[in-house]
Amino acid sequence: MSGEPTVEWEPQYQGAGSNPRVVECYERFIGTSDPGWLVALEGLAQVEGAQAGDLHALASAYLVAGRPADAVPLLEFLAFVAPDDPAVRCDLAHTYARIGSADRAARELERVLAAHPGWPAAVRQLADVRAWLRWHEDSVRLLRQQADVFTLLTADGNGDLTEHLALGKVLYQLAAVPRSGVDWPDVVKALERAHRLDDGHQQVLELLAAASHHAGAEAQWRAALAALERVAPGSEHLAHWRAAPPAVAPNPDRLLALASAETADAHGAVRDLRAHYRAAPNNPDVQRCLIQVEAGVGNPAEARWLAEGLAATGGLDFYAHGALAMVYRMLGDGRARQHFTAALDLAPDDEDRAYFLAEYDAVGEGDAVGEGDVVREGDVVREG
Repeated sequence: MSGEPTVEWEPQYQGAGSNPRVVECYERFIGTSDPGWLVALEGLAQVEGAQAGDLHALASAYLVAGRPADAVPLLEFLAFVAPDDPAVRCDLAHTYARIGSADRAARELERVLAAHPGWPAAVRQLADVRAWLRWHEDSVRLLRQQADVFTLLTADGNGDLTEHLALGKVLYQLAAVPRSGVDWPDVVKALERAHRLDDGHQQVLELLAAASHHAGAEAQWRAALAALERVAPGSEHLAHWRAAPPAVAPNPDRLLALASAETADAHGAVRDLRAHYRAAPNNPDVQRCLIQVEAGVGNPAEARWLAEGLAATGGLDFYAHGALAMVYRMLGDGRARQHFTAALDLAPDDEDRAYFLAEYDAVGEGDAVGEGDVVREGDVVREG
């Protein structure tokens, strides 16, 4: 996938609303690229009582340092507390583009331009992001075609190691793409089939270690690391995944409950659930919980986009249909009824059915969620 367009960016942070010491550390880091100044900035910006501008400075520095994943939660938090700040939203849009979520970037920039027509940074970035999206759509289409070919070649136990490895590589790329329909366990299964054909193949083991970590499959992850250590003890991938925390499957229902409660842990749970989605955008349980959270914290456009992605997935269960019914009803969307009916048909028992009916009624017909509205703790589908 060559010829990838670039998304130009200039830091929107200009020192407003910051501690003077933070401004100094930021400017010195930008001017010298000395990591010591970034460490000093982290210490100043992440203390209790830090100003919003301090966090913006740190997020901007992370982007300059090539660490967009670290900038995302800071900018999402700032966009929540200051939703009308175009500088924050332009930086957030660029961050989304850097981590491969260009559709999100486009929506952020369109929102900036709706509120601030002609904002120069947003106009420039939106043109770049739209070009990137066109390229990305073509690239994903090619990956899907390749996946179909290699799936056919390896069906029913057919195919050699090269074909199984090629399928694993393609699925690995698709697993990080929202709405591709490929989740990390799918990648692990494909690579395990390749591993059975050659249990000492270094690239298979490196990919299997990475995919099983993303999937939260700790047993497969540790087994892949142990095998990789025997085969290629000097592998850079081995060193990287050894240093990673243990592979732990996400518990989105627990995060949903925390995010819906009025406690000090609520924002952290929202942040963690968003992080899980970025890591596994095709995990239906993560999608199901996140759409409810985004609706609950007053992000109806994001909730609707996520809901449409989940709704396009085949084989949804009671909990997924229930979540879609709830969120579409919160948004005043007529699609709530079809998911309501599907959820009732799939209810595992009378208790779950009665609970869902009560919660669905509690939302209220056509009560659309607006910016800043917060859904009550009970207005979510309980964990399954």
